[in-house]
Amino acid sequence: MTEARSPADRCLVLNLIKSWFYPLRIYIPYVIDVIMVSDPEHIKRIEASGDVDRLHTYSGRALPWWVRFYFRATKFYDEERDLWFLPLESSSDPSYAGRRAYFEDKVSTGYTQEDIDRIARLLRANADEDVVAHEMVQVVNRRFFGEEIPPPITEAAKCALQTFGEAALPWRYLAARRAQHRVMTHCAARLPKDAHVLDVAHNIGEVVQAAVGTLLRLRDNLDRPVEDIFTSHAPTPQVPRIAIRSSTFGGLLLFPTRPAKTVVIFKIGKAAAKTHDLLFTFSTGRPERACVFQGFFLAFMRDLQQALRQLETLQNQTHMLQ
Repeated sequence: MTEARSPADRCLVLNLIKSWFYPLRIYIPYVIDVIMVSDPEHIKRIEASGDVDRLHTYSGRALPWWVRFYFRATKFYDEERDLWFLPLESSSDPSYAGRRAYFEDKVSTGYTQEDIDRIARLLRANADEDVVAHEMVQVVNRRFFGEEIPPPITEAAKCALQTFGEAALPWRYLAARRAQHRVMTHCAARLPKDAHVLDVAHNIGEVVQAAVGTLLRLRDNLDRPVEDIFTSHAPTPQVPRIAIRSSTFGGLLLFPTRPAKTVVIFKIGKAAAKTHDLLFTFSTGRPERACVFQGFFLAFMRDLQQALRQLETLQNQTHMLQ
């Protein structure tokens, strides 16, 4: 007869299986090594460990081939100028503090009641998503240019890749590369010298691709707290990190990460939905390096929600009088 396995043996087998799938690791030697982390506590623990950092800790050429291939067709990286979006820069980068301070200063100028009313009217009228996107881009990004961003640029910005799967479609990939080049060229020509070209170009794309969905969700949920909308449907579903030290993250992994080779994807959208914690919507569960626009967007959405309620009430009163 086959000897029954002891509880300790069964536990070891279960732990080995779990180490492959929780967090999920996709490892193909010489091809790809990526770890998906969605557990909120694991995200915070790994982020604070010092074993991972932002992608631009390493030069573009030193990153894994698939990272370079994908990101050069996104709004996060400009291969031609070798520029990365601020949240993908290490805090140790000499430019980081100055770039963040510039953003904080620009964001502090806020928005106007006219901005709120214009977006509210468009949403109430069920305007086309592209129209809403273009107007919201002005609210967020006019402060950097001192002028309107033209429709062809906001239209191009929505073409940047948003998922790894899109990179496998040649026509989609080439269109994204062309669109990214167009947006970057416009920003380089029109922005003042003290602005970081990619940081602003990214913001245009982020508003077009992510913020508009949040606006529509707000319109359809006027009695739902803004914080709940932002945590149940986080605009940014995931953020990448790269290993800078060999580590199993305290035993979470079956075998250790490889510096400059292993990429960690924090599924912050899932973590935000699970915890209802805004720090996962705008960061990785920790206040350090939270999104500069966090306060801006929360305040804007609260004011917009109030404006939409008022328009709804006014419209209902008008219908009653007819």
